[in-house]
Parts: sequence; C-alpha cells; structure tokens
Amino acid sequence: MTLMMFPSEHSSFLPFVRGLTWETLEKFRGFLCVCPYFPYHVSFVLGSVLFIAFIQRSILSRTKVSQSLITDAYELVAESKKRKQVALRDGSCMFKIPGDSIDHKAILPEALSVVSQLNRAGFEAYIVGGGVRDLILGEEPKDFDVTTNATPNQICKVVKNCQRRIIGRRFKIVHCVFGHRESQIIIEVATFRNNEESAAGRSAGDAGMLTRDNSYGDSIEEDSKRRDYSINALYYSPKNRIIYDFHGGYYDILKGTIDMIGDPVVRIHEDPARIIRAYRFAAKLGFKISERTMKGFEGNFALIKNINSSRLFEEVNKFFLSGYGYRSFKVLKESNILKLFLTEQGVVFDSDYFNGFIGESLKRSDLRHRQGKPNMPAFLYAVLLWPLVNSMLNRLRTAPGFIHSSEKSLIDLIGAKVIASQLAITNFPNMVQDIIMEIWRLQADLDNGMDGADNLEHILANKFFRAGVDFMRLRAFMDDSLADACESWEEEYEFQSARALMFRKAKSRGKSGGRDDADVEKAIEEMEILNSRRAKERARASEREESLKKELKKSGRKSRGSEKTKTKSRKKRSGKDKMKGGSRRGDESLNLTEWM
Repeated sequence: MTLMMFPSEHSSFLPFVRGLTWETLEKFRGFLCVCPYFPYHVSFVLGSVLFIAFIQRSILSRTKVSQSLITDAYELVAESKKRKQVALRDGSCMFKIPGDSIDHKAILPEALSVVSQLNRAGFEAYIVGGGVRDLILGEEPKDFDVTTNATPNQICKVVKNCQRRIIGRRFKIVHCVFGHRESQIIIEVATFRNNEESAAGRSAGDAGMLTRDNSYGDSIEEDSKRRDYSINALYYSPKNRIIYDFHGGYYDILKGTIDMIGDPVVRIHEDPARIIRAYRFAAKLGFKISERTMKGFEGNFALIKNINSSRLFEEVNKFFLSGYGYRSFKVLKESNILKLFLTEQGVVFDSDYFNGFIGESLKRSDLRHRQGKPNMPAFLYAVLLWPLVNSMLNRLRTAPGFIHSSEKSLIDLIGAKVIASQLAITNFPNMVQDIIMEIWRLQADLDNGMDGADNLEHILANKFFRAGVDFMRLRAFMDDSLADACESWEEEYEFQSARALMFRKAKSRGKSGGRDDADVEKAIEEMEILNSRRAKERARASEREESLKKELKKSGRKSRGSEKTKTKSRKKRSGKDKMKGGSRRGDESLNLTEWM
C-alpha cells in the first residue's frame, strides 16, 4: 500500500533494472574491449571491475532521487489528509493528483479511444470509478467507465468504431461495445449528473428511494456528489494526466477506508443497494467501513428488502462469483446481512453443514475464477439453497407414515417450494431455476454410484452431468458415506472435461486460423469413437452381470426341484394341524403387521 504513494516509475528499483538491461550489456561489451591486446582473462577482470563501478555509481545517484521522492510522497499524503477534512466540512474540495501515480499503459485502448473522441469533439471526458481506484492500488481493473458532459444522444453521434446502445430507465447511459460476441469489451459512458434535489428529471418514491435520476450536470465536481463512496469518485484525465479528487478518495484508498459521500442516512434511503456495495468493497479490497458510514447503516438494513428482486440477484452474483466469494461469505455472515439474501433458513443457517458446505463451495469457485474458468449463477444458488433442501429431505425421510414414489419426486416436491420462496427475494430467470432443479435431481442418480445406476447412458448424456458431479463432490466433502459413489464417477467426469476442453480449443483455433474445419471434425470424430468404445465396454460388462444372475437363478431352481416332494408332505401335515387347533402362523402374521 505504501508504494502506491510514489509515482509508478519511481516506486522501486525494478524500472531502473529494466532500463539498464540493454544499456548495461552494451557497456559491459565495451568494458571487455578496453584492452584488446591483453589476454582474454585479464581483459575480462578489468572489464568486470569497471562494469561494477558503473552499476554502483548509477544506484547511488538513483538513491538520492528516491530520497527526494519519499519526501514528496509524505507531502502528498499530508495534503490529501487536509483535503479530506475540508471535503467532510464543506461538502467537497478539489485535489489534483499527478497522473504518474498510476500506470497509464494499463488502461484499455478502447477506453482511451472513447475519451479521445469525445475530447476531439469539444466535450470533457474522464475515466472514473473503480477503474481509477484499482489503478492507484496497483491492481488490474475489471472494467473502465467514462463520464462526460455530452448527452447520451451526443455520445452515440461522436463515438465511432463500435456499437452504441442507450440503456437504463432510472439513469440513461451508453454502452460502447467493441469486438465480437466471444471477446466483447464494453465501455460504459455516462453523462455528468446534477446534485440538485429539485432538478428536473429526478423523482423519488415515498421512502426517499430514487426512481428516476436523468438530471444532467455541468461539471465533474457536481457529478462527484452523486457518487456513492469517495474511493469511487476519482476522475482521471488521460489528456492532462491528472487525477481529480473532490471527497478525499485518494486518502481513503491509502488508509483503506470506505466512506460515504454526503449524509449516509439520506444516501441509503435514496438507494439501499449502497449498503450492499459497501460490504462488497470491504470483502473485495479488504477495507473497513468508516464509523460515520456504519452509523448511517444502523437501523436501515431492512431497506434492502425494498431493492428490486432482479437487481438483488445481480448484486448477490457480484458478491460470490467475482473471485472473492469466500471472503464475502464471511463478511456477510458476521454482519447478519446474508439472512436478507436467502429465504428463511431457521436453525439451518447457523449449522455446521451450512457453513461448511457453502464455505467449501465458495473456496472452489474462487479457485475456478483465478484459473479463468466460468462460474454459473445456477450452481451458486443450488449450493446456497441446498442445506435447507437437504434438511427438509432428511426430516421427510424419517417422518412416520410418509410414503413417496422416488427420491427424485421428493426432491421435486421440496425443491419447488424452496425455489418459489427464494424468488420473492432474488428473482432469477426460468433457465436458472431449471438448471438448479436438474443439478438436484441428478444427485438421486449419482448417489447409487456408476455400478448401481439404473439408466447409465441417460445420466452420462445429461449436459449438466459435470455440474452434478461437482455438486456431489461438495456433498461428499460433508458426508464421508458418499465418497465411494462419488469416486466411481471420476473417470467419466475427467473424460467429459477433457472432451469439453478439446472442443473449446478446437473452436478457438478454428476461428483464429490455427486449425481448419477438417482437423476439428477429425478430432471430434476420434473423441466420439473413443466414447462409443467405452459405452460398448460398459454394455458388455452389464450383459455379463445379467448372464451370471440368470445362471444363478437356474442353479437355484434345480436344487429346489428335489425338495418339492418333501414340501408336499409338510403341507399335508400342516393342513391337518389347522383342522385340529388353528394356525400358529396367524399369530405370527399379526405380529408382523403390527411391526410394519
């Protein structure tokens, strides 16, 4: 964190080493040729001594520069602290920070192109928000947002070489889409917003929640007051290489604090999702929420229920599918906000199964994110809701007198009720609902293991087979009795994973020209042949098992044939006993029915 206070080109000796790479090699070659008439080993020693002296002199001179930079950095921190105090007192205070503190090359060319085109057309344009924050922290930004004094229609006219579409009802913005569907880059461009409460285009509901905010402003200072947190209210001008800070966001980044702009209570009533965003930044960045902001949160957590269910679905996805899901889980559990995201869990919420199952799942999804693998929202919700479903399944299985036709029907019954109650909180699409139910249904088939599966080919042909096995792995992590059944599917899982990876690689190579369609089709055909061979082997094995069963049955019939004469005489005797004094088996059957 301390290094971020220095300009990036002076933050360490690494740029110095990079800059000397070719220069030092050339110098070393020159030093070796100082005495061409000396023997080689003498020339090498003399050249090495001169080379070391050159390096030492360069480092000493660089150390003097670094000392002055440290002094400048401390002055920058002290000044940012003063500006923060003034901003809290007066509402805003402009602070210009040299753009050398961020890596300009890390900014996407598409974002720079949008800003440049708007500037050339005579409009102001800045990179704003989390992209600037991440650049100051030295991290790779997820995306870049642009703000300008041009209206959405003017943006669409000025910005070229991309697709433009205006979206949003509450506040209209423009999505500038670069590239194709497979590798799209979206730069979000918004017009400056007005902070006046009575501005035309702004309207609020009875609870103070903004329902419309299409009121445009004239300056970035005015726009900054409409931002939620100071760390997201930093504006970078690529043209001037200056960062503009109006609310002490730079100081809050250095301090690791999340601080609300304006009155926290008013801002939360305008948009309760700001509470969720604060905790998401706390989990993602490892920052702490400021005391004044936390005081505004107290007593207002219930406002989260006023958030649109579809929007809340997206917010939950950002929490758990962005690579810091496990940290988010711990933060939300400690703050008791997680209960507001899920349907009523009862005692399940505080159980070891709930914490262990969901915690392990999020650890694995974070690993997948780091590996560049996708995480499905459907799988996330299948995990979040399973502890409740599993608890209800266990209770119904052990309920006296309860009869159900199959395990799948029981999962359908309980799963439908749980999903229906969850939809009232986070409204996810029908496709997500279908995938959740399919993953849960697969558990009934997978629990029997590969050898005991009733319809093996149907299970393996299911397009969510791998998701089902991944889900079963999590269940086996919590229940050792499922370990053997889970292990029986591993070979087929690895096979299908390798095939899917090959398809993706073949597809990408075919598009990039590295592989033609004939090669792709040939590779797919080879995999299909291998898959059919494996299917035939499994069919032969099952046929052998059936033939063995038939032989055993035949041998059993032969052994019973010799005993038929003995059983006939026994039946005659038992019939006589019945005529004499009643049946003893009647009493036994009575006891049996009572036991049943």
